[in-house]
Amino acid sequence: MPDMIQSVKTDKFEMPYAKFGEGPKTLLIIPGLSLKNVLNSAASVEVSYKMFKQDYTCYLFDRIKDAPEGYTISQMAEDLAETLQILGIRNADVFGTSQGGMVAQYMAISHPELFHKLVLASSSSRAEPQQVKCIGGWSIMAREGRAEELVDSFIDNCFTEKFVARWRKVLLKMNSGATPEELHRFAIMSAACQGVDTYDDLGKIKCPVYVIGAENDTVVTGVASEKIAAKLQAENVPCEFFMYKEMSHAVYDEAPDYKQRILDFFGRE
Repeated sequence: MPDMIQSVKTDKFEMPYAKFGEGPKTLLIIPGLSLKNVLNSAASVEVSYKMFKQDYTCYLFDRIKDAPEGYTISQMAEDLAETLQILGIRNADVFGTSQGGMVAQYMAISHPELFHKLVLASSSSRAEPQQVKCIGGWSIMAREGRAEELVDSFIDNCFTEKFVARWRKVLLKMNSGATPEELHRFAIMSAACQGVDTYDDLGKIKCPVYVIGAENDTVVTGVASEKIAAKLQAENVPCEFFMYKEMSHAVYDEAPDYKQRILDFFGRE
């Protein structure tokens, strides 16, 4: 792994993370599901987030090593919160994508002191039927070792047809060759998404939130983002909302203005 990879170890878990940038503010990046550990691509992530490096010290987290069967989103949140407390991080700007956004919701509800502002990207607060169908299907494919079918479904559901037509070979290379251990890990992580249930507690979030969805999201649905934003606004949580038209789940990787959009949000007083 790159030199930027570090790790927090407790008597309960080990949490690897990547750190880059030297700015005075703190950015936490909590990614969604991935067949391969996202930290293996930390150098590429650093390049992708170069516009943040002057103002921020950036932390990229995946999930704990050797997650147990039945590992839940709320447990992910508590383990990450403990990691941040060990690292002395609080009052951070947080960018959570997909499952990472689910983790961030639980953290923001239970540990508000860790947050300055929060961006929830293509996420959900309760599993919509389409989410159960899509991510639940991925979990089954991973359990049954149907790796090629899983990769195809993952790519086709996460990205727009136009993006896939151009980048399919690259995406296949990035996601192919999953080991039995990686498939087992993915099955555990994907199964956890079905249990997300933060909706009734969203009013406990104290920090400003920017909810960004994608109209053609076939993973968690754009409706899920709409519901989060509407609930936050109804609970008087400061919330901005934006929906990308004709975009898919991984719009945060496709839309050229996405990172500038969240950087602008973090910078607004």
